[in-house]
Amino acid sequence: MQGVVKSMGEMDSNPMMITRLLNTRSVPNFGALLILSVFLLLPSGLRAQTPRINTFYPIGGRIGTTVDLEIRGANLVGANKLIVHGAGVTGSVQPSVSKSDEAGKPAWQSKCGTCHDLRSPSNRSLTPEQWVATVERMIKVRNAPISPAESDKIKQFLAGAARSGKLTASVKISNDAIPGIYEMRVVTPVGVSSAALFEVGNLPEITAGNNTRNTPTAITLPCIINGSINPVPGGAERHYFRFQGKSGERIVFNLKAFRYNFLTELFFNPNIRIYDSTGTEIAENHGYYDLDPLLDWRCPASGAYTLEVRDLLGRGNPGNVYRLTIGSVPYDTMLFPPAVEAGNSANLRVVGKATDGFDTSFTQPSINSLGITSVGSPFGSHPLLVSGFPIVTHDKTTMVPACLTGQFNKMGETDHFRIEGSGAYEFEVYSERLGSLNPVRAHIKNEKGQIIANIDRDNRTRATIPAGKAYSLEVEPEESDKGVACVYAVEVRPVHPVAEVAVRPANITVRPGMTTPVEVVLLRREGVTGDITISAEDLPSGVIVTPAIIQPDRNEATLLLTGLSTAAVSEKPITVTVSAQGPAGEIRTTAKPQEIVLVQNTRTPINRVDCVLAVRGASDFTGEATSGKVVKVHPRKGVKVTIKVNRKANFKGAVNVAIRNLPLGWVANQEQIPADKDTVTLLVRPDGNNTLPFLNRDVKLTPIRAVVEMGADEYMFVVDTLLINRADNINEKDDDKKE
Repeated sequence: MQGVVKSMGEMDSNPMMITRLLNTRSVPNFGALLILSVFLLLPSGLRAQTPRINTFYPIGGRIGTTVDLEIRGANLVGANKLIVHGAGVTGSVQPSVSKSDEAGKPAWQSKCGTCHDLRSPSNRSLTPEQWVATVERMIKVRNAPISPAESDKIKQFLAGAARSGKLTASVKISNDAIPGIYEMRVVTPVGVSSAALFEVGNLPEITAGNNTRNTPTAITLPCIINGSINPVPGGAERHYFRFQGKSGERIVFNLKAFRYNFLTELFFNPNIRIYDSTGTEIAENHGYYDLDPLLDWRCPASGAYTLEVRDLLGRGNPGNVYRLTIGSVPYDTMLFPPAVEAGNSANLRVVGKATDGFDTSFTQPSINSLGITSVGSPFGSHPLLVSGFPIVTHDKTTMVPACLTGQFNKMGETDHFRIEGSGAYEFEVYSERLGSLNPVRAHIKNEKGQIIANIDRDNRTRATIPAGKAYSLEVEPEESDKGVACVYAVEVRPVHPVAEVAVRPANITVRPGMTTPVEVVLLRREGVTGDITISAEDLPSGVIVTPAIIQPDRNEATLLLTGLSTAAVSEKPITVTVSAQGPAGEIRTTAKPQEIVLVQNTRTPINRVDCVLAVRGASDFTGEATSGKVVKVHPRKGVKVTIKVNRKANFKGAVNVAIRNLPLGWVANQEQIPADKDTVTLLVRPDGNNTLPFLNRDVKLTPIRAVVEMGADEYMFVVDTLLINRADNINEKDDDKKE
């Protein structure tokens, strides 16, 4: 939509909130009937891994300019297209000439699979020299059991992967582009990459470089500095800048790094310092927005000052990319009103700190998609709630359903709403999700002024409003170490079914003639009595979908996207749909696209705007289940499932095999078919927990679809059909005696 830049709006001012809210772990599946679907989901082979972008440098650009961009990541060889979400920004990719060296990959796989520092090179942007030093450190300091010959191979592989994980692009930002965050991906011959964020601004841009306090770069305020704290012999770069300040002038230094990519917490702790003309440090900050520093500084006297940007721990890394805005510019910004009614344009203004002297009002074109989105303004991206109900300010009597909004600037303020309705309603509070650095609390009172429900922070509750009774809603701010200023919205809506689902990954590759599994995870289910159906729309020509079902006793499923043999090379965003039914009616919504990354060995979701599907590549092998099609499970006994791989002539690699989505009480061993074998046997067995939920599952429930995954590296697929049910004539007492 022209004029709207959708992005991770919550990340702009509270980057960890969305992670906390959506880091929902799936629960094991229950069921008495398990079907392993007849689909073949194929990887491109042992040599292909999912393309990943870790960061850009620079990580933003100015309106009306063209930016030469370095893309840093993994498995980017052959990238030939740049995909941008948002109007006014386009780009092209210059093909990478470096290729990874696969000869040392087997040694890395066998020796580094459990090493925290070496096992995930695709998630870390290190220089070839840093990878070599990391291997040497693991051997010398951690006594890693790696021989000199293996060490040479591993170093060669990791250094080659680092060189191939870098390419350049040209990004053109039109004069009518809106400042804010844009989501970008690249497409390679083996698939579409993960996304990374790029920010468009409207101030002059400056590129930082390694220098000293005695040789600073002269800058004129206001401006935006793009920098990357790279490794240098003995430590890391430090960047220095000289600027002129006037006595009493308010200057804001706002550095973004963590807010673009919270994975930087693993290796980047940015720090900013100000020195006067004598070299005395007079101001410092190393964490205002979590790890991102900010200084709101009053210049003590007219004259020249020096700004230093460095890593607090003296670490250099290609991923230490930052974007620093300097000047009398607003920060801690939010929109007011923080909500708009779907289908209506709205007059909004930016509120926050250091907004004096700025015209912060703008018109927002209509948006039809409900929920929190992000819109661009002259001051960047801001989260905005799009509601299906009228927007109301406080001190008015309102017939609900409605969306009640307000703003606080100091403690002790309270907003009062008189509400009338008839029936059961759900009250949901939005504040932190709208950019507020401090939360609010709400109280629902009956006609006698008695509190019947409380809502703390961004949560929800239910209450019944009798017809003809005047109830009230009171909202007040909670204290915060960053000040009281905040906005809020409380959506009061009829109780209805709710089903929130995440689809993973947000970058999907389908190969012609094959099927790709997509993980769908239930985040929230309320008022849904039956199945939740997951499907997909806006698919490329030649790609079809097999819907997934999340049954009442399950919280996850697998969506299957099949590329016909005639499917042409293409890439486009798709929509994953969610539909469900409950006593209060039907719901249809869309799934939240997410990418999964490892943070301290924990699978952590990152919200994305788009779910992009690319049709690319070809298979190196196929597979099939050669054991019986019906498997009868016993409460304490295992059942063997044999899987066969059929390699093509050009593929001699190993193949990984696993069974996913087994019901509660059962597990299966994950195995690898080595290069000199073509079959493997998996054992579906009780895991020591209670197996009765599966054995006693209501036969009226929709059968469970599970998948046997086959693949290599990061690509997996599924083979054949297995029907799992309870073994006949189980006599547990006799079995206990025999055992």
